Amino acid sequence: MSLTADTFVDLQSVTKRFGDNSRPPVLSGITTQIARGEFISLIGPSGCGKSTLLRLIAGLTTPTAGRVLIENQPAATSGTERAFIFQDATLLPWLTVQHNAELLLKIRGVPADRRRELATQLLSLARIGHLADRYPRQLSGGEKMRVSLARALTLEPSLLLLDEPFGALDELTREHLNEELLSLHERQRWTALFVTHSVTEAVFLSTRILVLSTGRIAHDLPVDLPFPRNAATREHPAFHQRVADVSRLLRQVSA
Repeated sequence: MSLTADTFVDLQSVTKRFGDNSRPPVLSGITTQIARGEFISLIGPSGCGKSTLLRLIAGLTTPTAGRVLIENQPAATSGTERAFIFQDATLLPWLTVQHNAELLLKIRGVPADRRRELATQLLSLARIGHLADRYPRQLSGGEKMRVSLARALTLEPSLLLLDEPFGALDELTREHLNEELLSLHERQRWTALFVTHSVTEAVFLSTRILVLSTGRIAHDLPVDLPFPRNAATREHPAFHQRVADVSRLLRQVSA
């Protein structure tokens, strides 16, 4: 994707190395642009740099060389609101679902009435409003992840970074959460970067898939399936063909 007025995230020859120069870089010469509202999946073999790339965009670490820009500002100092969701829902066990959902707003000093309003709205959108008074120990894995997603979205982020959030869930729950995530994306139009090892998940969710290998972008693949996507999308021949295409390329870079 070339740089345009719609470019939201701009990665310019990004290299990241941990330790001294005798060790190979985790990322090497990554260059790509992400438009506002895109849903990008990062896929590739374990250790190829997917999570490191998310951390760079989140501003949690800085590149060894190159630049990571969000709205033309360095990611580490950008004021753009970002939210990070991990595979572990990281809910506080002594708080109810409602209070877990309000937690980030409370830390930000948002008044109680406003944070209650926002959290209630997002729990409803995530289809768990009826669980507001329960505790994490009373929830399934999928319900915990919905709380984590609702909590992140209370910040009203422009950029959502997701690091294998559904990786530990069963396939059916994962499919339901994929559909709900796209529904939330359609409503709120944040930009998303999503790390996954599932080709099917990547194709279902994405406008574009970046296949990484040994710290580089090996393939940059558009996913030209129409939105909105739902369970019927997974039955369409074009969907199966795209899954087969991405799987073939992933096998090649993993060989």
